[in-house]
Formats: sequence, structure tokens, C-alpha cells
Amino acid sequence: MSEKNGQGMETPSVFKALNYHGIEYLRNKDSTLYMKTCGVQRCLPGYTYPHNAREGYHLHVVLSGKGLLRVRGREYRIHKGQMFLLKDREDVFYQADLEDPWYYVWITYCGEHARRYMIYAGFTEDVYVQDCNIDPMEFFNLVTEILERPHLNTSSEIYRMSLAIRFLSLAIESWEKSGDASRQKSGLTVEDYVHYAIRFMESNYSDVKISDLADYIGINRTYLSAIFREKMHQSPQEYLMQVRMEKSRELLIKTDVPIYVVAKEVGYQDQMAFSKIFRKKYGLSPEQYRKKHRDEYSIS
Repeated sequence: MSEKNGQGMETPSVFKALNYHGIEYLRNKDSTLYMKTCGVQRCLPGYTYPHNAREGYHLHVVLSGKGLLRVRGREYRIHKGQMFLLKDREDVFYQADLEDPWYYVWITYCGEHARRYMIYAGFTEDVYVQDCNIDPMEFFNLVTEILERPHLNTSSEIYRMSLAIRFLSLAIESWEKSGDASRQKSGLTVEDYVHYAIRFMESNYSDVKISDLADYIGINRTYLSAIFREKMHQSPQEYLMQVRMEKSRELLIKTDVPIYVVAKEVGYQDQMAFSKIFRKKYGLSPEQYRKKHRDEYSIS
């Protein structure tokens, strides 16, 4: 038997779970992150499952119904629209409600970085249950796609992993949308933020705005400026200008494009403003710099 869910998709109405448990994880055990298993399960009323210290992080999203989770001497009443996590090698007990048993999807992650990414999703030391701020059916659809691609070949393996990573990214996105996320450390260091800011500016120097940079990274602008100056001994604005000047210097020496094109290529719509900044940096106008260094570049 089967029935239609809210999205018009067929789902099992019996106890038997639909799940994928591939063998590729056996050769991926040294990977930093990999999926071990996933599945979809509609439980019978009162169905219990003792989870005895199994390997991995088992992330569940409840699509409908209710249930009970018992871990570390505490009980959690979990319902539709929530997520719960069974953590690596912890003894837990969970049970479907007697009147409205839950129906959920899950994915099991393993690897060196599995715990870190669960923390990114808000499941810190004492957190096992959270509200899901993403449509639960998005998680269902991802797991369904994995179940439809069980073939043991390289392309299918990579495809399944991409969907599993998307599942995890949705969990992290859900946490980021919560009110608690801004009060929770992401696990990233000050060096991580500064490094990302540098890489972003070096890749997007022609159109990035410092006013938007903090938003791209996901932290407060004042905080970004403070940690950037602490680590780099200059402001993000100063660093961006330095990158732009270096790029413009290369264009002047290695190409014949007009000065106004060079200016636009490095983020300056006003050629006069660009020339003024360039002269201050190198002591020569762009034209003079090109003329002086072109012969040196040609000889080398």
C-alpha cells in the first residue's frame, strides 16, 4: 500500500523503511566527510529503536507525526517540522508516538569533519533537537533522489555525495535562519574570516564593494574591519586598493588596452580618480608607468 503526501508524491504507508546503504563508504573511511547511509521511514505506532553507540552522525528531519527521543537522561518530544541528531557512538532511545507516529528522512555522515559540520548546523554538545527553518520536503526530495540512484559506479557515487552534501547544507542554512545562530560561534577562526575576505577580494576586485564584503562573508562589518586590521595591519579598503593597483600595473605592462579600460577592469569607472590613486601609489601616471616599464618587460 501507499498514499500521497502533501507534495503529491507516493510514500510508504507500512513500517518497512526505504533506505540506501552503499558499500563505497568502506573505501572512504579516511575521507574528511562522507555519507554512510540514508533513508525514508514511516513508523508504526509505538515503534521503538534502541540506537546503541553506532558510528556516525544520524541527522533526521520529521516530515509528519511525533515521537520521543531519550538521551543522556533527558527526554525530547519531537514533532513535524523539527530535526534531531543521533550523535557518534552515543547510546540513545527513540520511539514513535502511539497515536500520531512520526515519518522522517535521515542521512548518516561520517568522517573527520562530520562533527564539525553538525556543529555548523547548530547541534553543539548539548543540542539534539531543533526547529527546521527549511521546508522539510526539500530534505525528502534529496533523499528520494539518492534512493533512485543506488548504482555502484563512480558517477552515481559522486551524484549521491553531492545530494548528501546539499542535505547537510540545508541543515546549516536552517540553523543560520534561526534566532540563535547569531549567538552561536560558527567554529570558524578569526584567521578563517580574514583569509576568506582576502580570497574574495582577490577574485572579485573589479566589482566588490567593501560595504558588501561582510555580508558576503556573513559577519558584522565592524567586526570584519577590526579583525582584518589586527591580522593584516591595514583596513579591508586599503588591501582592496593594493590588489587593484597590482592588477592595474600588470595590465599596463602586459597589454595595450587604453587607460580607461584598465581603470574599469580594476573597479574604477572614473579614469581621473584611478590615475590619481595610481600616481600616489607608484609616483608616476599610468601612461608614464607603462612607457617606463614596457621595455623592461619586453627584454625580460
